[in-house]
Amino acid sequence: MTSDSVNAITIFLALYIPLLGVFFFCLSDKFVGMKRKKIFIVLILIVASLVAQNYIEYYLIEYVVNVNMRLLVSVYGYIARPVVIELFIYLISPDKKHIPVNILVGINLFIHLTSFFTDWCINFTADNHFFGGPLRYTCLVISIILLIYNLVVIIREFKNAKKKILVIPIILTALVVFGMTFDIFSDSSITHIVDYVTIMIVIVTIFYYIWLHIQFVYKHESDLLAQQKIQIALSQIKPHFIYNTLNAIQDIEGMPKTAQDAIVDFSKYLRENLDFLTASNLIPFTKELEHVTKYVNLEKLRFGDKINVNFDIQVSDFLIPSLSLQMIIENAIKHGITKKYEGGTVNVQSYEKDGKIFIIVDDDGVGFDVNKVIGENHLGFKNSRERLRHFVNGNLIIESEINKGTKVTVIIPRVKENKDEGNYS
Repeated sequence: MTSDSVNAITIFLALYIPLLGVFFFCLSDKFVGMKRKKIFIVLILIVASLVAQNYIEYYLIEYVVNVNMRLLVSVYGYIARPVVIELFIYLISPDKKHIPVNILVGINLFIHLTSFFTDWCINFTADNHFFGGPLRYTCLVISIILLIYNLVVIIREFKNAKKKILVIPIILTALVVFGMTFDIFSDSSITHIVDYVTIMIVIVTIFYYIWLHIQFVYKHESDLLAQQKIQIALSQIKPHFIYNTLNAIQDIEGMPKTAQDAIVDFSKYLRENLDFLTASNLIPFTKELEHVTKYVNLEKLRFGDKINVNFDIQVSDFLIPSLSLQMIIENAIKHGITKKYEGGTVNVQSYEKDGKIFIIVDDDGVGFDVNKVIGENHLGFKNSRERLRHFVNGNLIIESEINKGTKVTVIIPRVKENKDEGNYS
């Protein structure tokens, strides 16, 4: 086997194996919608055909001189490249028609098809030498216009996202332009098995998919967290909670000031829960404590001295996902101490150590088996853990023993930035 053959096989495998891997990964990707999957599958097939086109053209140049066949293969390459960029655009925004893009791709197609009966665009001499007409740079110009249009679409679609995510598509666009430029100014006497622009298109296709996949995963996670936030807020204003609280207020006799304070707490509590549905995901810890205090006061109306909540707050200058502490304390009261006939105590503590903020909620309630799957009754733990991890890179640790009580520890790194609001320390 000659060195040329070894090089050809090596390049072939280096280009096709990653394409094949991304192809099968896309088929099983649950984060990519069916429309985008179909677009990406077509994109992979066209990119793979471009690699094959390069190999066939190299073979027709070096081993079998067939001018008509080479013209056909070359025209296909010039037609396919803008189509690849067009598919990039439709991957970003599949629900729009992008009529200007379709027109430009159609113009490129028409002009290169004229090569079979005119010398306007590209052609080959009888001895297999390339020559170009006045429209020879049609593919290059249209491709650059499409790449610019693609960047505009990306900026428009991700205008609400962080600016740094736009760095990747800008770099990928530059790589395609780099490949085109290198092909134009490279030594024409040296025949390459695969054009530089084709290699760049393969690389860009793979990284483009990875970049898009990450964006879809992040969007899916954000949507899930938003749903959890709504679920948490609504869980605090269920009809039975409202009914029980109103009954507790109604049962207050001879203490109008107490009833008035209870009504104020109840109205503020309901309003704040509704505000959390549209407010930022992160709020000051002091505001969360105020909300928790209202909840505790309302529950004490029902259970009286069966509920005791002690606060030892040593640090409070940080942000926390809204209602996360609320859900932990609700679980401690609802599923812990109120399950005991004599009631119990919940201790809430916050302090800072080794660059980390610790929030500890400790109750002496009935406890539960943490080794078993946490069911619907403890859904707040799961939601709070996921939101803490996502927004402040925090963690939530649960320790519990049946008939002894439960201890929940929240750990939040003391950092300057978070995913939602900038500074929280």
